[in-house]
Amino acid sequence: MINTLLHLKRLTLAFSLITGLVFSLSAKQTEIFKICHGPYLQEITSDGVSFIFTTSLPAFSCIELQKQGETQSKIYRHTEYGLHDAYNTFHSIRAGKLEPGTTYKYRIRTKEIREFNPYKIVFGDSITSQWYSFQTTDPQSKGGSLFIVSDTHNDAKKLETLLNLCDYKTCDVFLYAGDLMNYMENDETPFEAFIDTSVKLFATSIPFEMVRGNHETRGKLARTYPKLFPKTTNKIYSSRLVGDIMIVMLDCGEDKPDKTPVYAGLNDFDNYRTEQAKWLKELVKTKEFKKAKYRIVISHFPMVNSISEGQDTDHGIDDLAAKMLPILNKANINIMISGHTHRYAFFETGSGGNNFPVIVGSNQSATRLDIQDGEIKAKVIDKDGKILLDTKF
Repeated sequence: MINTLLHLKRLTLAFSLITGLVFSLSAKQTEIFKICHGPYLQEITSDGVSFIFTTSLPAFSCIELQKQGETQSKIYRHTEYGLHDAYNTFHSIRAGKLEPGTTYKYRIRTKEIREFNPYKIVFGDSITSQWYSFQTTDPQSKGGSLFIVSDTHNDAKKLETLLNLCDYKTCDVFLYAGDLMNYMENDETPFEAFIDTSVKLFATSIPFEMVRGNHETRGKLARTYPKLFPKTTNKIYSSRLVGDIMIVMLDCGEDKPDKTPVYAGLNDFDNYRTEQAKWLKELVKTKEFKKAKYRIVISHFPMVNSISEGQDTDHGIDDLAAKMLPILNKANINIMISGHTHRYAFFETGSGGNNFPVIVGSNQSATRLDIQDGEIKAKVIDKDGKILLDTKF
């Protein structure tokens, strides 16, 4: 009797294992090969641009690029150490040696890799996307319109509302000033929170610049953040020259001290902000920075003394201000746009140790800057369409 029961249990277990394997193989075979997210553009310069997209299954991908008005194409792939990227679902490809102020069209070409063996590669379905277009930056351009938002915290619908209220179709630059996510817990979060919405509205043709907030430093996947928004410098903090507008994007880190127990000893932002301050000190000395007619700073933390109340949650703001503000105060900054507090505020020059005006966006508002003829027009609008600020500098 006991032997019979054991035999039955073994048969049941074997049947379960075989059924599970068959089901798994069947599900894999029936999964549709498709482009899941993107393409979205990153770091457009006068001579280059990065294309980001994901596929449902491991693939081998490239970007086909044509100059507008021409029929000859060039193929770009991501290649390192003699190997093209392959058998991956996340694809990041940079095109270089482009012409400034020039319109190009591009499309994705990708094919599924069903088997990847040392001496046998088996390809599956292929996809060729529609054509998209973009324009490289023109060093001779004057002025522009900027959209800035922060603290939407996974609310893609709110982001779309604010983009529409700020007439995003007439904007040249899109800046996300941090905390567009709550945490980085899974691969889908950034796409659901804001990337997919950006792609739907503009990001296939105009890039957004993501400035990390303290919430983007949290979660098990926080260390994968840089791959989503690649920079040729391999840094998160950066600067971008758009015609005669210099945009400085600071990376603030966490708000509480590094030794705070919930960080479990995994953070080192005090040293990171020191490193960044050294970079900023050198940046403001460059010819590129000095020749700019307008200088805009984007920082998730507002660097205004009157904001800090001396609490643990103010540590990051205080440390950032101590290291960055003395440099910025001597750099002829026109305006700083920040967030973090979830409360709209406007600080005039000199109101809190700042030698330039500071707009602090709330978690319900966005800022639009229209820059031309030596003047910056700033408008802050909330999600209900209420104008919180309408002024000129």
